[in-house]
Amino acid sequence: MMNENLNLDFCRSQFPPISNGWAYFENAGGSYVPESVIDEMTRYMRESQCQPEWEFGPSQAAGRQLALSRDLICRAFNVGADEIVIGPSTTLNVYVLSQALRPTFRPGDEIVVTNQDHEANGGAWRRLAADDIVIREWRIDPDTGELDPARLTELLSERTRLVCFPHVSNIVGSFNDVASITAMAHAAGAMVCVDGVAAVAHNLADLRALDVDFYLLSFYKLYGPHQALLFAKRKHIESAANQNHFFHDGKVPEKLNPGGTNYESCAGLSGIFAYLSKVYDAHFTARPASLRASIERVYGLFQGQEERIMRRFLDYLETRPEIRLIGRRSSSPRERAPTFSLSIDGYSPASLAGALARGKICAGHGHFYGYRCVEALGIDPAQGVLRISMVHYNTLEEVDRLIATLDEALTARAGR
Repeated sequence: MMNENLNLDFCRSQFPPISNGWAYFENAGGSYVPESVIDEMTRYMRESQCQPEWEFGPSQAAGRQLALSRDLICRAFNVGADEIVIGPSTTLNVYVLSQALRPTFRPGDEIVVTNQDHEANGGAWRRLAADDIVIREWRIDPDTGELDPARLTELLSERTRLVCFPHVSNIVGSFNDVASITAMAHAAGAMVCVDGVAAVAHNLADLRALDVDFYLLSFYKLYGPHQALLFAKRKHIESAANQNHFFHDGKVPEKLNPGGTNYESCAGLSGIFAYLSKVYDAHFTARPASLRASIERVYGLFQGQEERIMRRFLDYLETRPEIRLIGRRSSSPRERAPTFSLSIDGYSPASLAGALARGKICAGHGHFYGYRCVEALGIDPAQGVLRISMVHYNTLEEVDRLIATLDEALTARAGR
């Protein structure tokens, strides 16, 4: 038995900041955190704030709490415990990975990067040009912001070692076909590094099914604390150069985690899955055989709600032809995330964000570390875009507030 529509009142009751009266549309920058995450994080600090590897009781309890978080992550993303690194940020995880792979590359080897990416999955790889690695850029269409796989085909060669691209761009919002792009890269003998940061709140990837070599995400975009995940196939970790203390050389995956994991934040990660479990129990009766299957059903509910709120906002944008929307005009959760970057001639994104803020609407503006993407779209990165980003706990009523406030700001300026 199931309830086909998401119980929004239940979901929203789990997030303390939702009661503050603000309509929150800056979720692509970081989502709200549910009580379950806060509880797990503080429980660790209250009960066992110590190193987790010793024989005494509090240390054993700490170890169990951290092991729970890691186990849930592995089951949710369908990966092995020796294939994940929990680090402080995606930017740092990519930098560590690039340094770990650098000795495995030879001068003249090629890396493909995009100008659609957040700089986290671009800048670290581009720096390897100083070591005589050839950097090839897979460029977006300057009008649509989309990546054309046919252009990737032209860039691949027998020297291509790595292809880096986003699952979803935090500017463009469109889903890239990770499975087919990965297959293209593998057919050319190259690995792939996929930035899933902007996708994870909307599509929880099955990394084994996608067959990616490396996948990156930030938990604070997934209702969690400021920690990040690097997935790497074990064989790649084994061949990578040690980035940790010398006595960790040969240890998988510790060799890619210099300084180790922030324990209390890692403990809080289990609360993400506690929240998803609560949502499942609020809508369904019988439990499926696997955690992954239950999460997929919950995400189906999330996507249904996101489709509704996307459609409402897109319908409004159709009435304002002066607003340039980056990415696809689609409300399908299979085609785009509910992250909308807007550019309007004659209007400063900062001033529009300010107008929204005066109406208690939260929205961001700028290039959002997608500097190269914004520039390629013909937009001044110093100005950037106005970004409206939604997740499942946003309501149609909030979208209507957003629309009314934005429309008032545009109409008032036009009437001057």
